[in-house]
Amino acid sequence: MSVEDQEVIHEFLIESSENLARLDQEIVELERRPKDAKLLASIFRNHPYHQRHLRFSGVTTLESVTHIGESI
Repeated sequence: MSVEDQEVIHEFLIESSENLARLDQEIVELERRPKDAKLLASIFRNHPYHQRHLRFSGVTTLESVTHIGESI
């Protein structure tokens, strides 16, 4: 694996960790405010972002898992 590939993976992991932490907080907050349209929209924007990023990065197995999660 090249240094460039390692950097891309490293950045992806950092971004994913931050986005998943935010998603976790938003889902907990949604339990408190189930009718908050802006919060719900933010949750749904976050998911496709991960799918696109995984597809672009060539991580197709994980991308497939996100599609299953989306169906749920």
